[in-house]
Amino acid sequence: MFKGLGFEIVTCGKTRDGDKRVVTIQDGDCKGKNIVIVDDLVQTGGTLYECGVALKKSGAVSVSAFCAHGVFPNESWRRFLKSGDRNCFEKFYLTNSIPTVTDVLPKDDVYEILDLSNKIVDDLDMYS
Repeated sequence: MFKGLGFEIVTCGKTRDGDKRVVTIQDGDCKGKNIVIVDDLVQTGGTLYECGVALKKSGAVSVSAFCAHGVFPNESWRRFLKSGDRNCFEKFYLTNSIPTVTDVLPKDDVYEILDLSNKIVDDLDMYS
C-alpha cells in the first residue's frame, strides 16, 4: 500500500517487563530509510512513541506514523506536537474517523488528516 511513497515497512514488537514497555525491531532494516509506523488506533501513543524512538536509534532517517483512528483521551495528542515531550514523528497521519478529535488538532504542526468522507460516500453509493 505504501510502495512508491518513499517509506520502508519494518515490523516492531512490544513486550512488557512489569510496568516497563520494551519495543524491539523484529523484521526489516530501517538504517538510512524513511519509516512509517502503521497502527489501527492510537490512544495515549506510548507504544507508538517507543517504536519511533527505537527506529531512530537504529538509524532511521525519519519516522512517521499512520493511525486510522485517533482516540487521544485527555488531549494526549498534545504530547506529539513539535513542542511536545513525545515529538519523534516527521508526520502523524490520521483519518478523520473521530472528528471531535481531529477537528481540534493544530493545522500547521505534525498532524496530517486524511479525509474519509468521499470514500464513505463512494462506498455507500456503490451499495445503493
